[in-house]
Amino acid sequence: MTKFQIGDKVKFLNSIGGGVVTKITPDFVFVRDDTGFDMPMPPNELIRMADQKGVAKVFNQDVPGELPTAEEAKQAVEAESKAAAKEAELNRKLKEKFTGSADDDDVDKLREENVRLRSQVASLQDQVKKLKARLEQVQSHNVQKLNENVLLQYMVRPGEAEVDLHIEALTDHPERLSDVEKHELQKRFFRTCLNHALLNGFKKVVFIHGVGRGVLKTEIHNELDLYDNVQYVDAPMSLYGAGATEVYIKAKGKN
Repeated sequence: MTKFQIGDKVKFLNSIGGGVVTKITPDFVFVRDDTGFDMPMPPNELIRMADQKGVAKVFNQDVPGELPTAEEAKQAVEAESKAAAKEAELNRKLKEKFTGSADDDDVDKLREENVRLRSQVASLQDQVKKLKARLEQVQSHNVQKLNENVLLQYMVRPGEAEVDLHIEALTDHPERLSDVEKHELQKRFFRTCLNHALLNGFKKVVFIHGVGRGVLKTEIHNELDLYDNVQYVDAPMSLYGAGATEVYIKAKGKN
């Protein structure tokens, strides 16, 4: 298990975001995000950036046509195998030639075939390297976009999203958090999603907050009241029950 230290930069494994480690207890690592909130996280749900080997989230994007496909990568492996087999046969023919039992034409043909196959292997392997580099670039780009707009993973149609704020949807181990920590996590995630909606031109976001004692709903509505270009109504019970709020965002400059 990774041992964290105060000051480590980390990313969340099962959700978008991250920050800097500010406190460590036997059960939790506290991570301060860009909003200044110290979030308690189980150590096994954090990735230290210094240890990160790849990208956590990958979008399904097409790879440019000039790069090799997965089939071409498979062909590279097959060509390499054929080249090895031809080389073994060539060595056998050369040995036979020196003993006087091999035909010169057969040896020359094998040598030409071996050179051709090795050239094919080198070309395909070079393409595979380019493919991997391009995939890493695409993945990094997608992770960057997802970090800039967390609503992409909740989008139900262009410009619209549905966000579940139930604590079970925000962490795999809600039992490890106190009631206060759960509530703070829900508020923080609501605020993050709202900010991303405003920054990225979303028109509608449904926040599913549940019923409970109505505290979270009240706080959400109070915060929404601070925005001139935001309106909200209770979401249809037929779709979400009694515990959801529909938020409509007007583009700035429009009435």
